[in-house]
Amino acid sequence: MLKFLRINANQKTVIFEEVKEEYKLCGGRGLIAKLLNDEVDPACNALGPGNKLIICGGLLNGTVATTSGRLSFGGKSPLTGTAKEANVGGTGGG
Repeated sequence: MLKFLRINANQKTVIFEEVKEEYKLCGGRGLIAKLLNDEVDPACNALGPGNKLIICGGLLNGTVATTSGRLSFGGKSPLTGTAKEANVGGTGGG
């Protein structure tokens, strides 16, 4: 069972929610891009409250696939105004 953990720092809430079917085959960069497209207004200020910091594990995290232990961080970039992502490797995402 896949779940999202959503943390709202303004409202000081933490909730788990079921992952929608359309997201189940996305991971890392792809999931960040999809969530930004679906949930962040393209006209929002990248440094304002309408933007989101999204942290996603790769689709193959937790498997024995070589180099699959990746964790991606993304959001709307203040420099370009588009989706940007960075990732780290190791066991943190697995």
